Formats: sequence, structure tokens, C-alpha cells
Amino acid sequence: MTRNRSIARIPSIPHTPRTPRAAAAAAILALAAAAGLALSATLPAATASVETTGAAVVGQAAPGFQLKGIDGANYSLASYKGKVVVLEWINPNCPFSNRHAREHTMTELSKQHGEVVWLGINSTNPKSGDYLTPADHLAWNKKNGIVYPVLYDESGTVGHSYGARTTPHMFIVDAQGNVAYNGAIDDDPRASKPKTERTNYVGNGLSAEEAGKRPDPAATKPYGCSVKY
Repeated sequence: MTRNRSIARIPSIPHTPRTPRAAAAAAILALAAAAGLALSATLPAATASVETTGAAVVGQAAPGFQLKGIDGANYSLASYKGKVVVLEWINPNCPFSNRHAREHTMTELSKQHGEVVWLGINSTNPKSGDYLTPADHLAWNKKNGIVYPVLYDESGTVGHSYGARTTPHMFIVDAQGNVAYNGAIDDDPRASKPKTERTNYVGNGLSAEEAGKRPDPAATKPYGCSVKY
């Protein structure tokens, strides 16, 4: 006995021929997409610069952490409650971090605001070519007169929790434990101005905190090398 099976036919979608203008637009879009991929693939990491869209939001609680310093001691953000804390993402093999170290940008600022806790954080992955052993990092610190603690975040957990994208990327945490500033150290990524003519956002922010005011601006665009997670 033969059964008749009805086969449902999928209605065909009528083909709409492209007009010359539509075809040209599609070709331009394809070329632009290809060019964008090529540009992103060749962009030097040392000039990376991103918006401050990380997890550390100004006005909200700063992510807590506990990390070991290159001196072997353990450091916890919670232990500094009641004090203003500056966090500096750092990488000695980054030309931007290295320049600021040579110019003593951060060391002079930390001394000017001696009551502030200043912590450097290195989130470089141990597999990265930029990675330094704690002993090598300590030697670099001594060479550049860096006396504040530098902490190792080898897993990148703390860096990601703050949304740290560049070295340097700066954060001010106020005495209540909230993020007061997120962004660049200053307004001169190309080092085209004398130090005295730069607007130092972190310095101004710390002065505002000391006066009982809020940093203004509270967020800027950080510049530097990409963090080597």
C-alpha cells in the first residue's frame, strides 16, 4: 500500500537585484571593515588609549583587593580605610611608565601629598615579554627613586576589577573607600610640555580631596601602553 506524503514547500524569497548604487555601497562597507581589521591588528600597543569605561565607577565603592608587594609584604585596600589612596598601574617596560619614572612624576607627587597612600600595581601576565621578576622590578624602582609599594597582580584579577587599561592608569580612592578619580595622570601624553605647564589631574584631585572637595574633572581619558594581561 503506497501512502501519499505531502511535502510542505518553503516559499521562495524573491531575489531583488542590487542597483549599481547598492552594490557600490556594499563594496565600500566591505573594504572599510577589512581596513578596520587591518588597522586594529597593526596598532602599536605602546600608543593604546581607551575611554574610562571600567568597573571602578566614580562615586561608587572601590573594588577591594589583597596583593603581595615586591617587598614580600601583603597589602589590602581595606587596611587603608579612612585614608586617601592613589592606585597607579605600572609597567617598567612601557615607555610611558618609564618616562614618568625618569621624570619622577609620581614620586614627586607622592611626596607632595605625604599623607596619601600611594600604591603601584603591576598586572603584567608572567607569560608576557614585559614581565619582570619582583627582584628586577625592585632594582628598577631603586634606580628611579620609587619608594612607595608596588604590588603584583599576576592573574590580572584586580586590574580587570578596576577596568585598568593602560600604564599608567590612575585611580584616587577617597577616605570613605569610594572611587574619586579615574583616568590619566596628566594632559600631556606626548610629553610635549614642560612638567610645570602640564595639568596634573591626580595632583589637582588630591588637592581637592585635602580641601574637602571632589576632584574636577573626576574622570579623564587614560593614556599609555595597554596593560599586558
